[in-house]
Amino acid sequence: GAVGGGGQRDPAAAASELRAELARCLVEQGVLLKGLGRSEPRLFREAIQACEAHAPAHFQVGVEASEAGNAAAAKEAYTRAVRLHLGYVEAWNNLGVACRILGEPEHALEAYSMALKVNQNCKKTRENLAICLLELGCKALQAKEWKNASGFFKQALTFNTNNADVYFNLAVMYAERQKFDRAKVNYELAVHFEPGHINAHNNLGVIHRRQGNVEAAVHCFEQALKFSPAMNLANKNLGAIYGAMGRMSEAISLTRAAIEASPRDAEAYNNLALLLRDQCDMDACLAHLASCIKLAPENPHAASNRLMSLNYQSGLSPQEVFEAHRSWGAALEARIPPSFSSWPSASSSSSSSPGSTAAGAVGTAAGGRPLRVGYVSPDFYMHSVSYFIHAALRYHDPAFVHITCYSDVANEDDKTRLFKSMVPRWRSTLGLSDDEVASMIHSDGIDVLVDLTGHTGNNRLAMLVRRPAPVIVTWMGYPHTTGLSRVDYRISDEHADPPSAPGLTTEKLVYLPECFLCYTPPEPAPVVSLRPAQETYGSITFGCFNNLAKVSTLSIRVWSRLLHEVPNSRLFLKSKALLCPKVQDKFRQAFASHGIEAARLDLSGLQPQTGSHLQMYNLVDVALDTAPYAGTTTTCEALYMGVPVVTLRCPGIHAQNVGASLLAAVQLEDLVSSSEEEFVCKAAMLARHTTRLAALRAGLRARMLRSVLCDGPRHAARLERLFASLAAGAAVGESAFGGAAAAVEREAEEEDGDASLAIEVQ
Repeated sequence: GAVGGGGQRDPAAAASELRAELARCLVEQGVLLKGLGRSEPRLFREAIQACEAHAPAHFQVGVEASEAGNAAAAKEAYTRAVRLHLGYVEAWNNLGVACRILGEPEHALEAYSMALKVNQNCKKTRENLAICLLELGCKALQAKEWKNASGFFKQALTFNTNNADVYFNLAVMYAERQKFDRAKVNYELAVHFEPGHINAHNNLGVIHRRQGNVEAAVHCFEQALKFSPAMNLANKNLGAIYGAMGRMSEAISLTRAAIEASPRDAEAYNNLALLLRDQCDMDACLAHLASCIKLAPENPHAASNRLMSLNYQSGLSPQEVFEAHRSWGAALEARIPPSFSSWPSASSSSSSSPGSTAAGAVGTAAGGRPLRVGYVSPDFYMHSVSYFIHAALRYHDPAFVHITCYSDVANEDDKTRLFKSMVPRWRSTLGLSDDEVASMIHSDGIDVLVDLTGHTGNNRLAMLVRRPAPVIVTWMGYPHTTGLSRVDYRISDEHADPPSAPGLTTEKLVYLPECFLCYTPPEPAPVVSLRPAQETYGSITFGCFNNLAKVSTLSIRVWSRLLHEVPNSRLFLKSKALLCPKVQDKFRQAFASHGIEAARLDLSGLQPQTGSHLQMYNLVDVALDTAPYAGTTTTCEALYMGVPVVTLRCPGIHAQNVGASLLAAVQLEDLVSSSEEEFVCKAAMLARHTTRLAALRAGLRARMLRSVLCDGPRHAARLERLFASLAAGAAVGESAFGGAAAAVEREAEEEDGDASLAIEVQ
């Protein structure tokens, strides 16, 4: 005890010791009672009253405040505890927790660091420090501060190598930066340390699908649903994969489950709509798109998918379809003003408004340099559009035109790499905002910007309205107008859009001579079977391999009349959705309502490879085109395999007239019909003309390769002259051409072209 100068105990010191001992006893009693389930928080407050300097009493008050959800009071109590006892590891640790709860990660980091200075092996502190660093990393990740985020996440792993959430967020960061292999490794580590990490399973599945590993993607989504059967994202994503495979019933069931789990998920309604469209349930498709748009009025996927879907509707007038596009375009342009009123390539004296075509582009003749042409597309890979842009890229004249491709391709393949080798400048725009892409195009000084997508999946129409170039053209990717007044031209020809009855467009229509398309066949292609299908199989076989959404009520009605006209003939339909037995039953019933027995229909799903798909044409005598949305890639493929195609044109509907353009290009205009009766008559007559069928089978490929349809050099030269004329006309405030519209529908069934079925990442 304390002793005074005279050998007596110091009364003040003795009293202080007694107060400290009382505080210790009160704290021990309080902790003991709490352990027995008889909490007495007053004991800790009494301990502080007895001895203000007793750090454990302040610590226990902090614990009580934490348990009561009062993080601010807890922080205050823990702060007093550590001031009284700098080596108080538990208090430093809990102070860090309170600071985290209060949204003060930097202060939490300081507290955990102090705890580790006292005891660097404290497991709980190391775990908490990792969590704090994780939160700081997530904050940096949201701000797209990649270097800071990476630093925080990696530092977190030095304190806890088993934290699945750190690996998960590190993977999210890598995926955001398009470093998918690194992202994949970290998602795999996340599920290794936490097998039930459903978001890691889901996101890993997204990457596997992006990289073409469908089997691994399915496994990941199934694992997520194993741990959480109602998980919205996994149901939606697995549904999208099953839809692409043609497993329509399962796909629709999963997507409905996603909607049930999250009724306000607009994207799920969009996905369900496209699945229904794929099996030709057009009314249900449009109803679900309407639900999507109601939930998310500015959803670009749903708006474009709705407009795309209207092209399949045989009951709508051309005016109705056009007005839907025009009103959409007007609304978008009212929301997004032009970003540019002058361009690097434009004449300095130009005073034209940004929305006009009088923009001042300088062509080769005026500027002494090649015309700068930019192509914008998400489809520079093995996709329907690739067969028709190939010639323009391969045969461009570098002395006349400098090409830049702005590519939104998510999963590059051999076709992407081939296209890259053909052009002087390639820009990957994947993951960039519309503003960023528009600024890039503007900085590149593009004279003529060409959109290849229209309202098909992953389009950049909202970027086009920013007017990044003085001349903007839409071509080939979509069979109708964009609806945008700020897109200047659409390219077509006199067959797809006859001058006497062109399709309705907001753009000015311009012509290419003979055919607005040029087809580059796949290599290698199967050998044509010289033996007609009817000789091999004993009956005439009509066929259509188009997207099932194109098989409208009009098509079914006309084809049924044809089957009645040609007794014992068969109809072979091949489409993704026909893998599903329920979809097959639906179409058998549709034909049965027109008196066609089910036994006369051969229904097949997709073939996995282009070669095996093309070989299926050896089973067909005559291919039948669809209406009001005709085939394009499928028509070219049929012709290339020696199978003639009969098509039905209609004034004012570009989408229905593409077949007429393709047939005219190979001198088969006699197979173009202008009425349902004429279609039936021509197809029946051709089917019975076995000599002509045999001759076409033997010579159609060679004829096609010699025709304008496959003449790449001539096509490229004509296209570039057109671009130069448009640029020159804009430079002087005049329009150089008048004419027609364009479309390569990007949904040829074998390519599963519509990419706007959303796969979502957590």
